[in-house]
Amino acid sequence: MSSSGSVRVGLVGTSWWAEAMYLPALADHPIGRITALCGRNPARTQAVAASWSIPQHFTDWSAMLDSGEIDAVIVASPNGSHYEITMGALDRGLPVLCEKPLGMTTDEARQMAEAARSSDVITMVPFTYRFMPTNQFVKKLITDGYVGRPYQLSMRYFAGYAREGGYAWRFDEAEAGSGILGDLGSHWLDMSRWFLGEITAISAHRDCFVPRAPRPDMTTYTQVEDSAVILAQFESGALATLQVSAVCWEGTPFGQIHELDLHGSDGTLHALNDWDNVQEVRGVRAGERGPARPLEIPDDIWNGAPHSPVHDTYRHVFRRTEAMTRRWVSAIAEGSSIEPNFATGARIQELVAAAITSATSGGAWQPVPLT
Repeated sequence: MSSSGSVRVGLVGTSWWAEAMYLPALADHPIGRITALCGRNPARTQAVAASWSIPQHFTDWSAMLDSGEIDAVIVASPNGSHYEITMGALDRGLPVLCEKPLGMTTDEARQMAEAARSSDVITMVPFTYRFMPTNQFVKKLITDGYVGRPYQLSMRYFAGYAREGGYAWRFDEAEAGSGILGDLGSHWLDMSRWFLGEITAISAHRDCFVPRAPRPDMTTYTQVEDSAVILAQFESGALATLQVSAVCWEGTPFGQIHELDLHGSDGTLHALNDWDNVQEVRGVRAGERGPARPLEIPDDIWNGAPHSPVHDTYRHVFRRTEAMTRRWVSAIAEGSSIEPNFATGARIQELVAAAITSATSGGAWQPVPLT
Protein backbone atom coordinates (compact mmCIF):
# COMPACT_ATOMS: atom_id res chain seq x y z
CA MET A 1 0.00 0.00 0.00
CA SER A 2 0.99 3.62 -0.38
CA SER A 3 2.40 5.63 2.52
CA SER A 4 -1.06 7.16 3.01
CA GLY A 5 -2.57 3.73 3.66
CA SER A 6 -4.60 3.68 0.43
CA VAL A 7 -4.44 0.94 -2.19
CA ARG A 8 -3.45 2.46 -5.53
CA VAL A 9 -4.84 0.35 -8.37
CA GLY A 10 -3.79 0.21 -12.00
CA LEU A 11 -6.45 -0.85 -14.50
CA VAL A 12 -5.52 -2.48 -17.81
CA GLY A 13 -8.48 -2.14 -20.16
CA THR A 14 -10.73 0.67 -21.37
CA SER A 15 -13.74 -1.30 -22.60
CA TRP A 16 -17.37 -0.64 -21.70
CA TRP A 17 -17.00 -3.37 -19.07
CA ALA A 18 -14.18 -1.48 -17.36
CA GLU A 19 -16.35 1.63 -17.23
CA ALA A 20 -19.45 -0.28 -16.14
CA MET A 21 -17.90 -2.34 -13.35
CA TYR A 22 -14.36 -1.54 -12.26
CA LEU A 23 -14.23 2.24 -12.43
CA PRO A 24 -17.54 2.75 -10.57
CA ALA A 25 -16.60 0.13 -7.95
CA LEU A 26 -13.55 2.10 -6.83
CA ALA A 27 -14.86 5.60 -7.44
CA ASP A 28 -15.82 5.94 -3.76
CA HIS A 29 -13.99 3.11 -1.99
CA PRO A 30 -12.71 4.33 1.40
CA ILE A 31 -9.14 3.12 0.81
CA GLY A 32 -8.92 1.93 -2.80
CA ARG A 33 -8.64 4.14 -5.86
CA ILE A 34 -7.59 3.76 -9.47
CA THR A 35 -4.49 5.87 -10.01
CA ALA A 36 -3.39 4.60 -13.43
CA LEU A 37 -5.10 3.40 -16.59
CA CYS A 38 -3.60 1.48 -19.50
CA GLY A 39 -5.18 0.96 -22.92
CA ARG A 40 -4.13 0.19 -26.49
CA ASN A 41 -5.75 3.26 -28.04
CA PRO A 42 -4.07 6.48 -26.80
CA ALA A 43 -7.04 8.75 -27.49
CA ARG A 44 -9.53 6.40 -25.89
CA THR A 45 -7.27 5.83 -22.88
CA GLN A 46 -6.73 9.55 -22.35
CA ALA A 47 -10.47 10.25 -22.65
CA VAL A 48 -11.45 7.57 -20.13
CA ALA A 49 -8.73 8.72 -17.72
CA ALA A 50 -9.98 12.30 -17.95
CA SER A 51 -13.60 11.25 -17.51
CA TRP A 52 -12.79 9.38 -14.28
CA SER A 53 -10.10 11.78 -13.01
CA ILE A 54 -7.37 9.14 -13.18
CA PRO A 55 -4.01 10.93 -12.81
CA GLN A 56 -1.82 8.58 -14.90
CA HIS A 57 -2.49 6.87 -18.22
CA PHE A 58 -0.34 4.52 -20.29
CA THR A 59 -0.37 2.56 -23.53
CA ASP A 60 2.38 0.18 -22.32
CA TRP A 61 1.30 -2.06 -19.45
CA SER A 62 4.88 -2.82 -18.40
CA ALA A 63 5.55 0.92 -18.05
CA MET A 64 2.51 1.20 -15.80
CA LEU A 65 3.69 -1.72 -13.65
CA ASP A 66 7.09 -0.06 -13.27
CA SER A 67 5.73 3.45 -12.69
CA GLY A 68 5.66 3.32 -8.90
CA GLU A 69 2.12 4.70 -9.08
CA ILE A 70 0.27 1.48 -8.26
CA ASP A 71 0.07 -1.15 -5.53
CA ALA A 72 -2.21 -3.63 -7.36
CA VAL A 73 -3.49 -4.39 -10.86
CA ILE A 74 -6.84 -5.18 -12.48
CA VAL A 75 -6.43 -7.04 -15.79
CA ALA A 76 -9.57 -6.43 -17.89
CA SER A 77 -7.89 -6.58 -21.28
CA PRO A 78 -8.52 -9.06 -24.15
CA ASN A 79 -8.24 -12.73 -23.17
CA GLY A 80 -5.01 -13.34 -25.07
CA SER A 81 -3.15 -10.70 -23.02
CA HIS A 82 -4.12 -11.96 -19.56
CA TYR A 83 -1.19 -14.33 -19.10
CA GLU A 84 1.62 -11.95 -20.04
CA ILE A 85 0.29 -8.96 -18.09
CA THR A 86 -0.62 -10.97 -15.01
CA MET A 87 2.69 -12.80 -14.89
CA GLY A 88 4.44 -9.43 -15.24
CA ALA A 89 2.48 -8.09 -12.28
CA LEU A 90 3.12 -11.18 -10.16
CA ASP A 91 6.85 -11.00 -10.97
CA ARG A 92 6.76 -7.53 -9.41
CA GLY A 93 4.89 -8.78 -6.34
CA LEU A 94 1.67 -6.95 -7.17
CA PRO A 95 -1.78 -8.28 -6.19
CA VAL A 96 -3.90 -9.02 -9.27
CA LEU A 97 -7.58 -9.23 -10.14
CA CYS A 98 -7.77 -10.89 -13.55
CA GLU A 99 -10.86 -11.48 -15.66
CA LYS A 100 -11.57 -15.06 -16.66
CA PRO A 101 -10.18 -16.98 -18.39
CA LEU A 102 -6.87 -16.58 -16.61
CA GLY A 103 -4.97 -17.81 -19.67
CA MET A 104 -5.68 -19.14 -23.11
CA THR A 105 -4.74 -22.67 -21.99
CA THR A 106 -4.94 -24.68 -18.80
CA ASP A 107 -1.14 -24.72 -18.65
CA GLU A 108 -1.06 -20.91 -18.63
CA ALA A 109 -3.74 -20.81 -15.92
CA ARG A 110 -1.83 -23.29 -13.76
CA GLN A 111 1.36 -21.25 -14.14
CA MET A 112 -0.51 -18.11 -13.10
CA ALA A 113 -1.97 -19.83 -10.04
CA GLU A 114 1.44 -21.18 -9.04
CA ALA A 115 3.08 -17.77 -9.53
CA ALA A 116 0.39 -16.20 -7.34
CA ARG A 117 1.00 -18.81 -4.64
CA SER A 118 4.75 -18.25 -4.79
CA SER A 119 4.37 -14.47 -4.71
CA ASP A 120 1.97 -14.71 -1.74
CA VAL A 121 -0.23 -11.88 -3.00
CA ILE A 122 -4.00 -11.41 -2.95
CA THR A 123 -5.61 -12.52 -6.22
CA MET A 124 -9.16 -12.72 -7.53
CA VAL A 125 -10.99 -14.07 -10.56
CA PRO A 126 -14.38 -12.29 -10.73
CA PHE A 127 -16.96 -15.04 -11.05
CA THR A 128 -19.64 -12.43 -10.54
CA TYR A 129 -22.75 -14.55 -10.07
CA ARG A 130 -21.52 -15.96 -6.74
CA PHE A 131 -22.22 -12.56 -5.21
CA MET A 132 -25.83 -12.15 -6.34
CA PRO A 133 -28.36 -12.27 -3.45
CA THR A 134 -30.29 -15.31 -4.69
CA ASN A 135 -27.10 -17.35 -5.05
CA GLN A 136 -25.72 -16.18 -1.71
CA PHE A 137 -28.99 -17.29 -0.11
CA VAL A 138 -28.99 -20.67 -1.86
CA LYS A 139 -25.43 -21.22 -0.64
CA LYS A 140 -26.47 -20.37 2.94
CA LEU A 141 -29.48 -22.71 2.77
CA ILE A 142 -27.28 -25.57 1.51
CA THR A 143 -24.73 -24.92 4.26
CA ASP A 144 -27.51 -24.79 6.87
CA GLY A 145 -28.80 -28.18 5.71
CA TYR A 146 -32.08 -27.16 4.05
CA VAL A 147 -31.77 -29.82 1.32
CA GLY A 148 -29.78 -32.32 3.37
CA ARG A 149 -27.54 -34.38 1.15
CA PRO A 150 -27.67 -32.84 -2.36
CA TYR A 151 -28.72 -35.28 -5.07
CA GLN A 152 -29.31 -33.40 -8.31
CA LEU A 153 -28.63 -29.82 -9.41
CA SER A 154 -29.97 -28.24 -12.60
CA MET A 155 -28.86 -24.75 -13.66
CA ARG A 156 -29.90 -22.93 -16.82
CA TYR A 157 -28.46 -19.70 -18.25
CA PHE A 158 -30.56 -18.49 -21.18
CA ALA A 159 -29.46 -15.33 -23.00
CA GLY A 160 -30.03 -13.96 -26.50
CA TYR A 161 -27.01 -11.79 -27.27
CA ALA A 162 -25.76 -14.10 -30.05
CA ARG A 163 -29.01 -14.46 -32.01
CA GLU A 164 -28.26 -11.83 -34.67
CA GLY A 165 -25.18 -13.53 -36.10
CA GLY A 166 -22.84 -10.55 -36.25
CA TYR A 167 -19.13 -11.01 -35.70
CA ALA A 168 -18.27 -11.12 -32.00
CA TRP A 169 -14.87 -11.86 -30.51
CA ARG A 170 -16.55 -14.14 -27.92
CA PHE A 171 -17.21 -16.67 -30.70
CA ASP A 172 -13.80 -16.35 -32.36
CA GLU A 173 -11.58 -19.17 -31.09
CA ALA A 174 -8.34 -17.23 -31.57
CA GLU A 175 -9.66 -14.28 -29.54
CA ALA A 176 -11.74 -16.00 -26.86
CA GLY A 177 -10.08 -19.41 -26.51
CA SER A 178 -13.48 -21.10 -26.23
CA GLY A 179 -17.08 -20.15 -26.84
CA ILE A 180 -20.07 -20.36 -24.53
CA LEU A 181 -18.41 -23.10 -22.47
CA GLY A 182 -15.73 -20.65 -21.36
CA ASP A 183 -17.90 -17.53 -21.33
CA LEU A 184 -21.03 -18.68 -19.48
CA GLY A 185 -20.21 -22.31 -18.70
CA SER A 186 -17.28 -21.24 -16.53
CA HIS A 187 -19.68 -19.29 -14.30
CA TRP A 188 -22.00 -22.26 -13.89
CA LEU A 189 -19.10 -24.64 -13.23
CA ASP A 190 -17.83 -22.27 -10.56
CA MET A 191 -21.27 -21.89 -9.00
CA SER A 192 -22.05 -25.61 -8.98
CA ARG A 193 -18.64 -26.38 -7.46
CA TRP A 194 -19.18 -23.64 -4.86
CA PHE A 195 -22.55 -25.14 -3.98
CA LEU A 196 -21.72 -28.85 -4.01
CA GLY A 197 -17.95 -29.31 -3.77
CA GLU A 198 -15.36 -30.75 -6.09
CA ILE A 199 -16.24 -32.01 -9.57
CA THR A 200 -14.65 -35.33 -10.51
CA ALA A 201 -15.90 -35.97 -14.06
CA ILE A 202 -17.53 -34.05 -16.91
CA SER A 203 -19.49 -34.83 -20.07
CA ALA A 204 -20.52 -32.08 -22.49
CA HIS A 205 -22.20 -31.35 -25.81
CA ARG A 206 -22.01 -28.09 -27.75
CA ASP A 207 -23.17 -26.55 -31.02
CA CYS A 208 -23.05 -23.42 -33.19
CA PHE A 209 -26.69 -22.73 -34.02
CA VAL A 210 -26.24 -19.27 -35.56
CA PRO A 211 -23.69 -18.74 -38.37
CA ARG A 212 -21.55 -15.69 -37.64
CA ALA A 213 -20.41 -12.85 -39.89
CA PRO A 214 -16.77 -12.56 -40.99
CA ARG A 215 -14.24 -10.57 -39.02
CA PRO A 216 -14.21 -6.87 -39.89
CA ASP A 217 -10.86 -7.38 -41.70
CA MET A 218 -12.36 -10.35 -43.59
CA THR A 219 -9.71 -12.80 -42.34
CA THR A 220 -10.91 -16.31 -41.60
CA TYR A 221 -11.49 -17.64 -38.11
CA THR A 222 -12.86 -20.69 -36.31
CA GLN A 223 -16.34 -20.11 -34.90
CA VAL A 224 -16.93 -21.64 -31.49
CA GLU A 225 -20.14 -22.76 -29.80
CA ASP A 226 -23.08 -20.55 -28.85
CA SER A 227 -24.90 -23.25 -26.84
CA ALA A 228 -23.81 -26.14 -24.62
CA VAL A 229 -24.92 -28.65 -22.01
CA ILE A 230 -22.56 -29.91 -19.30
CA LEU A 231 -23.10 -32.96 -17.11
CA ALA A 232 -21.02 -33.00 -13.93
CA GLN A 233 -20.33 -35.66 -11.32
CA PHE A 234 -19.25 -34.52 -7.84
CA GLU A 235 -17.00 -36.07 -5.25
CA SER A 236 -20.06 -36.29 -2.97
CA GLY A 237 -21.93 -38.40 -5.53
CA ALA A 238 -24.24 -35.55 -6.58
CA LEU A 239 -25.02 -34.93 -10.25
CA ALA A 240 -25.56 -31.65 -12.14
CA THR A 241 -26.89 -30.57 -15.51
CA LEU A 242 -25.63 -27.14 -16.55
CA GLN A 243 -27.21 -25.59 -19.65
CA VAL A 244 -25.88 -22.38 -21.20
CA SER A 245 -27.00 -20.62 -24.36
CA ALA A 246 -26.65 -17.21 -26.00
CA VAL A 247 -29.30 -17.81 -28.69
CA CYS A 248 -32.48 -18.02 -26.58
CA TRP A 249 -35.42 -15.67 -27.15
CA GLU A 250 -37.00 -14.70 -23.83
CA GLY A 251 -39.09 -11.80 -25.15
CA THR A 252 -37.84 -9.31 -22.56
CA PRO A 253 -35.70 -6.17 -23.03
CA PHE A 254 -32.66 -7.56 -21.21
CA GLY A 255 -33.25 -11.05 -22.59
CA GLN A 256 -31.61 -13.10 -19.88
CA ILE A 257 -32.92 -15.65 -17.38
CA HIS A 258 -31.13 -17.82 -14.81
CA GLU A 259 -32.90 -20.80 -13.24
CA LEU A 260 -31.80 -23.30 -10.58
CA ASP A 261 -33.34 -26.47 -9.17
CA LEU A 262 -31.65 -28.45 -6.40
CA HIS A 263 -33.07 -31.67 -4.96
CA GLY A 264 -31.69 -33.40 -1.89
CA SER A 265 -32.50 -35.88 0.86
CA ASP A 266 -34.26 -33.29 3.05
CA GLY A 267 -35.75 -30.82 0.60
CA THR A 268 -35.79 -28.91 -2.67
CA LEU A 269 -34.76 -25.40 -3.69
CA HIS A 270 -35.73 -23.39 -6.78
CA ALA A 271 -34.18 -20.04 -7.69
CA LEU A 272 -34.99 -17.59 -10.48
CA ASN A 273 -33.22 -14.50 -11.78
CA ASP A 274 -35.35 -12.93 -14.52
CA TRP A 275 -33.16 -9.97 -15.36
CA ASP A 276 -36.02 -7.69 -16.37
CA ASN A 277 -38.36 -8.62 -13.57
CA VAL A 278 -37.86 -10.56 -10.36
CA GLN A 279 -35.46 -12.71 -8.42
CA GLU A 280 -36.65 -15.26 -5.93
CA VAL A 281 -35.81 -18.41 -4.01
CA ARG A 282 -38.49 -21.01 -3.22
CA GLY A 283 -38.24 -24.16 -1.16
CA VAL A 284 -40.09 -27.18 0.13
CA ARG A 285 -38.85 -29.55 2.86
CA ALA A 286 -39.17 -33.31 2.61
CA GLY A 287 -42.63 -34.36 3.84
CA GLU A 288 -44.26 -30.95 3.31
CA ARG A 289 -47.30 -30.77 1.02
CA GLY A 290 -48.06 -28.15 -1.59
CA PRO A 291 -45.83 -26.28 -4.01
CA ALA A 292 -42.48 -24.84 -2.99
CA ARG A 293 -43.06 -21.59 -1.07
CA PRO A 294 -41.14 -18.32 -1.37
CA LEU A 295 -38.24 -18.03 1.07
CA GLU A 296 -37.40 -14.50 2.15
CA ILE A 297 -33.84 -13.44 1.37
CA PRO A 298 -32.41 -11.87 4.55
CA ASP A 299 -31.65 -8.16 4.64
CA ASP A 300 -27.96 -8.74 5.34
CA ILE A 301 -27.69 -10.66 2.06
CA TRP A 302 -29.48 -7.91 0.12
CA ASN A 303 -27.10 -5.44 1.75
CA GLY A 304 -29.06 -2.46 0.47
CA ALA A 305 -29.35 -3.70 -3.12
CA PRO A 306 -32.62 -3.04 -5.00
CA HIS A 307 -34.81 -6.15 -5.19
CA SER A 308 -35.77 -5.68 -8.85
CA PRO A 309 -35.11 -5.58 -11.70
CA VAL A 310 -32.20 -7.98 -11.44
CA HIS A 311 -29.81 -5.94 -13.58
CA ASP A 312 -30.13 -3.06 -11.09
CA THR A 313 -29.30 -5.49 -8.28
CA TYR A 314 -26.29 -6.67 -10.28
CA ARG A 315 -24.94 -3.14 -10.73
CA HIS A 316 -25.45 -2.28 -7.09
CA VAL A 317 -23.77 -5.43 -5.78
CA PHE A 318 -20.57 -4.80 -7.70
CA ARG A 319 -20.45 -1.02 -7.54
CA ARG A 320 -21.64 -0.34 -4.00
CA THR A 321 -21.09 -3.37 -1.74
CA GLU A 322 -18.10 -5.35 -0.49
CA ALA A 323 -18.16 -7.78 -3.41
CA MET A 324 -15.70 -8.58 -6.15
CA THR A 325 -13.44 -5.53 -6.79
CA ARG A 326 -14.21 -3.75 -3.55
CA ARG A 327 -13.70 -6.93 -1.52
CA TRP A 328 -10.40 -7.60 -3.28
CA VAL A 329 -9.11 -4.10 -2.42
CA SER A 330 -10.21 -4.48 1.22
CA ALA A 331 -8.50 -7.89 1.39
CA ILE A 332 -5.25 -6.32 0.14
CA ALA A 333 -5.45 -3.68 2.87
CA GLU A 334 -6.26 -6.27 5.54
CA GLY A 335 -3.89 -8.97 4.29
CA SER A 336 -6.77 -11.46 4.31
CA SER A 337 -7.49 -14.28 1.86
CA ILE A 338 -10.50 -14.18 -0.48
CA GLU A 339 -12.38 -16.37 -2.94
CA PRO A 340 -12.53 -16.96 -5.85
CA ASN A 341 -8.75 -16.63 -6.25
CA PHE A 342 -6.32 -17.77 -8.95
CA ALA A 343 -6.30 -21.36 -7.67
CA THR A 344 -10.07 -21.45 -8.20
CA GLY A 345 -9.74 -19.75 -11.58
CA ALA A 346 -7.22 -22.33 -12.74
CA ARG A 347 -9.42 -25.20 -11.54
CA ILE A 348 -12.42 -23.83 -13.42
CA GLN A 349 -10.28 -23.54 -16.53
CA GLU A 350 -9.34 -27.21 -16.15
CA LEU A 351 -13.04 -28.08 -15.96
CA VAL A 352 -13.85 -25.99 -19.05
CA ALA A 353 -11.02 -27.73 -20.93
CA ALA A 354 -12.45 -31.11 -19.90
CA ALA A 355 -15.87 -30.04 -21.18
CA ILE A 356 -14.38 -29.00 -24.52
CA THR A 357 -12.51 -32.30 -24.81
CA SER A 358 -15.71 -34.20 -24.03
CA ALA A 359 -17.75 -32.19 -26.55
CA THR A 360 -15.21 -32.90 -29.30
CA SER A 361 -15.32 -36.63 -28.53
CA GLY A 362 -19.06 -37.18 -28.66
CA GLY A 363 -19.74 -36.40 -25.00
CA ALA A 364 -17.42 -39.02 -23.55
CA TRP A 365 -16.94 -38.65 -19.80
CA GLN A 366 -13.69 -36.95 -18.86
CA PRO A 367 -12.18 -37.50 -15.41
CA VAL A 368 -10.88 -34.26 -13.87
CA PRO A 369 -8.55 -35.23 -11.00
CA LEU A 370 -7.12 -32.51 -8.83
CA THR A 371 -3.61 -31.59 -9.96
